[in-house]
Amino acid sequence: MGGGRGRVVLDGIRFAAGVASNPSGVLTLWKAATGGNVVGCLPATPVPEIPYAAGLLPVPLESPRDRSLFSERVDAWLVGADPPHPFPDPRAGTSRFAFPPVPPATVEEALDRLEALAEWAGAVSGAPASEGSVWKSIRAYATRRSFLDALDERIAREPSFLTPGEHQDIVRAGVFLPPEAHSLLLSSILGVDPEPGVLPAEGERGDALVVLAKRLM
Repeated sequence: MGGGRGRVVLDGIRFAAGVASNPSGVLTLWKAATGGNVVGCLPATPVPEIPYAAGLLPVPLESPRDRSLFSERVDAWLVGADPPHPFPDPRAGTSRFAFPPVPPATVEEALDRLEALAEWAGAVSGAPASEGSVWKSIRAYATRRSFLDALDERIAREPSFLTPGEHQDIVRAGVFLPPEAHSLLLSSILGVDPEPGVLPAEGERGDALVVLAKRLM
């Protein structure tokens, strides 16, 4: 199947498979290269932009197997309102932020939660999540989502472009890679410009946290 897809596409598929099969190694390399900390998310946080803006790498645990693969690389835990139950509680002594179990009733209440999250993330990382860094993070995650949508559209048009296993590995690689790195991987596989400009300038007016607060409602 791979003969007509080109070396860049095949290299991207192999890289994604390596990340998907050895997440612990990828996280170790990221920590060594950046000096940053990894946050384990139980379940996936709806606002990964905030910890990432503070210099943390949020990694959702998709299964109990994931925890066994890389939990020793996790420096802090972000626990959602309804954590999945096969997972044990994060180990004692590790910094932890937990969202309240009841969804916020107002934007103001959602903002209070996000401000608390930003304060916690800054304490874990040693760097504040500034408004500029939050906007940059929002752009990075929006760009990645646009490439994932483009990948799905490509597969819908050309079902033979990727096998189901290859597609799964490429998507799973994004669990462990920072959004910019995953976007580069996706753009190389798709053969498109890695800077699609998915957020117009007018989308960054006002308070970045208000944009994210609406997700919690």
